[in-house]
Amino acid sequence: MTRTAGLRALVRDRELLAFLALAFLLSWSWWIPVALAGGTASHFPGLLGPLLAAVVVTAVTGGRPGLRRLRGRLGSPRWWALALSPLAVGAAAVTFSRVVSGGPTLASLTNMPGVPTWSWPAVFLVALLVGGLGEEGGWRGLAWPRLRRQHGLRDAALLLTVPWALWHLPLFWIDSGLADLPLYVVPGWLVGLASGAVVLGWLYERSGSVLVVAVAHTAVNMASGTRGGEGVVAAAVSAAVIVAAVLVLRADHRNPAAHLAGAP
Repeated sequence: MTRTAGLRALVRDRELLAFLALAFLLSWSWWIPVALAGGTASHFPGLLGPLLAAVVVTAVTGGRPGLRRLRGRLGSPRWWALALSPLAVGAAAVTFSRVVSGGPTLASLTNMPGVPTWSWPAVFLVALLVGGLGEEGGWRGLAWPRLRRQHGLRDAALLLTVPWALWHLPLFWIDSGLADLPLYVVPGWLVGLASGAVVLGWLYERSGSVLVVAVAHTAVNMASGTRGGEGVVAAAVSAAVIVAAVLVLRADHRNPAAHLAGAP
């Protein structure tokens, strides 16, 4: 009993550190063996690490009330529409690409590495439940509010980008992960990740909903992370996220006190 109480106290005093350690442990315990075995198995199960870590840490420190706060609200329709907007950007880029060069094919837009070749709605649902919620339940649901207690939006996003990027590291040796990403693209990938941290953090604060940011995360992945989304489509979606991040930071600079308006 004394040992359990001491562990609870340690986690309670170091919530963010405990979350990061557990998220890395859970995800890497899948990814590292996959990478060592040749990198051919799907990376998707490892994406659940942040969510599972957030649930464990929250259950230890906050019990059922804490888990309800972690779940957050459903979010209003305007935030759902904004969360789905990357799909509109992707659709416009696909249309442009098909007019100019005849591609991508509709079948390639459902071909997401690590997921069986199912229908588009089925792939979206898997990407949402495993990838979107798996990541956002931890990075935004637990880590983001704790960083925002002491940091502004820009600094919180930059601080979160560091462990978020490092967490992805084993994926560079997994075929369905980032193994195909050329080295010269990595700086752009990091910029995109930092921009995503800004936009998703802002969206979480305004909507108060982990599910909304999970949908936004999934929409970006579905628009740019499929075989059909490579190239022009991915560039268009990434540019849109970067522009959105700049606009969010400009608005925050003008009114830095207006944060956590909708967060639970």
